[in-house]
This record gives sequence, C-alpha cells and structure tokens, in this order.
Amino acid sequence: MKTSLLLSLLFMFIACGEDDSPREAPQAVRVTQVRHGPIVQGRSYLAQVAPQRSVNVLAQVQGTVSALPVEDGQLAAKGAYLAHITAPDTMARLDRVRAERERAQQERDYVCGRLETDRLLFQAGDIAAEQLDASEKNCSAVSLAVDAAQSSEKEILVVTARMSERAPFDGVVLEHLVEPGQTVMPGTPLLVFGSAELELVLQVPSTDLASGLAPGAAVLFDGGRGTLSSVGAWAKGPGQLVDLRVAVADQGALPPVGSTLNARLVQAEITDACSVPLEALGEDQQGLYVLMVQDEKLLRVAVVPGPREAGWIAVEPPLEAGSLVVVGQMEIIDMDREILAVEVES
Repeated sequence: MKTSLLLSLLFMFIACGEDDSPREAPQAVRVTQVRHGPIVQGRSYLAQVAPQRSVNVLAQVQGTVSALPVEDGQLAAKGAYLAHITAPDTMARLDRVRAERERAQQERDYVCGRLETDRLLFQAGDIAAEQLDASEKNCSAVSLAVDAAQSSEKEILVVTARMSERAPFDGVVLEHLVEPGQTVMPGTPLLVFGSAELELVLQVPSTDLASGLAPGAAVLFDGGRGTLSSVGAWAKGPGQLVDLRVAVADQGALPPVGSTLNARLVQAEITDACSVPLEALGEDQQGLYVLMVQDEKLLRVAVVPGPREAGWIAVEPPLEAGSLVVVGQMEIIDMDREILAVEVES
C-alpha cells in the first residue's frame, strides 16, 4: 500500500515538472536548387541569312534576253556565263565592218604587191620615179584604210562581248530579274548574284545597342555561333535601325540564303556559372545576399551578381551544386525559426 502511494506521488511530481507549452511549428519557405553551367546575357533579334557580298548584274547592250544558263540558287564559278543577250543591230554592224575590213585587206594586198613590182622596175630603169612615188602613196593609203577597218571591228567586238554577262566571282544566282525573250536596255538589271560565303544580317534599333558594342563581339544563333563583323555607321528608317553583320566560320551551320533565325548579341557570358533565380536575390543594408538552406535553418550568404539570362543570375562566390536557396518573400522570413523547405521549380 505504501509502495503504491509512493509511485503515485512520484508520477505526479514528474508530470508537474514537464513543459506543457505548445511547440512552435516550422515556417514553410519556397526553395529551389542552384544551377551550374553556362549563362549568357544579351538581347535577341531576328537575323536573316545573306551573302557576304552581292551585286546586280546589268545589261550593257540593247537587245533581247536569249538565255539565262544558271538557275536561281545554283552555284557558278568566276567567269561562268550568267546571261546572253541577242542584239541584231550590233551583229549586223559587225558583219558590215568585217566585210569592209576584208575588202580593204584585199585591196591593200593588191596595191602593196604592185609596189614591190614597181620598185624592181624602178631599179631596172623601166619606170620613172614619179610612178614609184605614186605607187608608194597608194600602198600607204590602203594600209591606213585597213587599220581603220580593224579598229572599227575591235570596237564592235568589245560591244558584242558585253552581250554575254559572266560571274564576277565564285558565287550563286540569288534571283533572276528578267526572263528569256524580254527586251532590255543598257543598265537594265538582269539578276542578283551573291558570294557563296554567307553571313547573318540583323537590324537593331539604335537605342538597343549596348555601349561599347564593337566588331569581335560574340553572337549566338540557332545551331551555331558567330562574330560581329561590322556595325552600321548610321540608323535608317522610321525605326532608326542599324545594320549589324555577323561572320560565321561554320558555313554548314547556316540555312539557305533568305532564311530567318533567332540571334542573340552577347553582352556578358560565363561558361561555368553558379546561378540562382532573380527572386532568390535579396538586398539589405549589408548588400546583396541569398538565403541558403542548412539543415533546418537558413544561412545568409553575401554574393556578387553577374550576367543574367531568362530569369536567372550568376552569383559569386559559387554555391555548392545541389544547394537549396529561398525563392521570394525573403523580407518576412524569421531567421531564428526552423523551416520547412518546399522545393519548387524555377
């Protein structure tokens, strides 16, 4: 009986010594994993694939387009025929001049042949000096006539050579501007011819150009990488657009001429960055920081920001791979309370 009473008193004493106050529940915080990998900061634009250089091939004579040997998109080596123009008036003139030249040559051959004979006769005393002098003058006159006919023929041959247009360099026919059978005048555009080497052309508002943007800057595009080769000297049109040209070493990475693709002008780039969502970056009187989960507590880590891309920002010093950082509502978090980490995707 006494033993039972003592045990009852002991239990009552132990029970009175326990803390009956409710335990504070942990605070729920949204967290996400840091990322490790490349991060690129820049602006994206539509770019067009274009030849590095292109020219309009113009008609140099009046006539009719008789042939366009190279099709649109087909490669042509330097000197290859691109267009033929038939010019009946020019060809008729060439025929007349050739006939005149041949007649003058025949007359020269006859008259100057007589001169050789007259010289022999003069040496033998069979003709007078006056007759030899007349023969020499006749030979000189017909020789001058041959020279004049040959000069005229050369001039017309220069014109006839312009009836056929050749490729000025290795390249490709981008577009035919005329069709066979069409009458053209000197200066009429026949076709557009471009180099086989391609590049990207971007039109960027002048207000978007980053200060210090210069040739040599990196440009990323769908399927490849290029280098800014030139920045237009002035803005054009109502939108004040500036032409930017991008050289691409790997020509096989580019689609055909005229295609459009997305291109990004790189302003800053880190190949192996530690990055966090922008919402994970906080700021107080001590500077910028992130809240990193450590066991069931939070640890404030001071960071220095770097390039940003698609809602993420690189930070230094790098955090360990797999680390969890708080995302959003950082100003209301109680650093002294335990946390319940709720991982979310960012």
